[in-house]
Amino acid sequence: MKSTDNKLEELSASTVIVTNNIIGYMNKICKGLMFSLIYVLFSEILMFCIIRFSSIDIENDLLFLPGRWIPDLSYIIRHIINPNAICWTSYIIFRIFYKKASFFWKKVSVCSIYMICATVYAFEHWGFIFLSVIYTIPVVLSCPLGKKTHIQVFIACVIMQILYCIVQYYNKPSIYNILVALLCLAILVAVYFITLCVYNSLMTALSDVKNYEKLNTELKVRLYHDNLTGAYSKSALMNENESISSYVSIGFIDLDNFKDINDTYGHDIGDEILKLLVSTLQGNGETVYRFGGDEFIILSHMDKTTFTSKLSSIKSEFISKCERNFHMTATFSAGVVQIKAEMNLAKLLKESDKLMYTAKKSGKNKVEVK
Repeated sequence: MKSTDNKLEELSASTVIVTNNIIGYMNKICKGLMFSLIYVLFSEILMFCIIRFSSIDIENDLLFLPGRWIPDLSYIIRHIINPNAICWTSYIIFRIFYKKASFFWKKVSVCSIYMICATVYAFEHWGFIFLSVIYTIPVVLSCPLGKKTHIQVFIACVIMQILYCIVQYYNKPSIYNILVALLCLAILVAVYFITLCVYNSLMTALSDVKNYEKLNTELKVRLYHDNLTGAYSKSALMNENESISSYVSIGFIDLDNFKDINDTYGHDIGDEILKLLVSTLQGNGETVYRFGGDEFIILSHMDKTTFTSKLSSIKSEFISKCERNFHMTATFSAGVVQIKAEMNLAKLLKESDKLMYTAKKSGKNKVEVK
């Protein structure tokens, strides 16, 4: 039951992370659209000024339209005021709705506003059917919002592009319009599948990176933690060499008569004794390293006198737990050394090890200090 709850918590956390990332992406889309609208408005005004107030011969200089054509008030209304008014009004309305909407409706509003803008700019330029490829923009942008949303936007864009082509053909029936319409649809379909393939490839690569990071984390956990007792490993202890001066004392602990315990009660009980020792030390706020077998190292921020007193108290607690849980007596001996600036980890381990053996030789169940 506990493992199931943990999995549900992990799943919930992952969902929140994914949702937050998508919302962040949609926020950037909204900002990008605002800058796009500003750019389009500026470009159209600039184009109007260039054509209206210059002596450019459009036919010969721009190859744009036949004859000498100068935009008038109707041009301003049709190509500048109307489309931008519709797009900016839609943008403001959807932006207000977007801020208060749920996650689902946020996606709907982002996709809708881009569809509206694409439609407005496509229908604005009558006679330029190839401009309907603007529908590729919402198709591309909707891809990271999920497969379902991507498909829905693609279908909506195809429908709008077909309607646009029908209207264009109705106004100017020609084989040219039919061919261009088919080309635009082919481009839209191609963009959809290309976007899908690229996105899937990126997701696969991202998944590989996440799996690698997960594996790397698991390897680090195995390398720096002792599977049996839950203490840090000897490798983790060796990594403390450079930062050893940040500690004040070091303690070297060894269980007394541990071989006899294994021989008399079995290795299973011996393992339980090791785990009990580590849990008792950790329960008292100590960071424990398993040095090997039944030997453990503690790096402490307490001075040697205070640390020695605390170890003695922990030892009494450990003995009491062993008697209560296993109906047997288990003790440990320890050596405590004050850490000095000129001492490295290897020297500290050697000196604390000597003190621990001094405690054993003098009767065991003792804490020796230097």
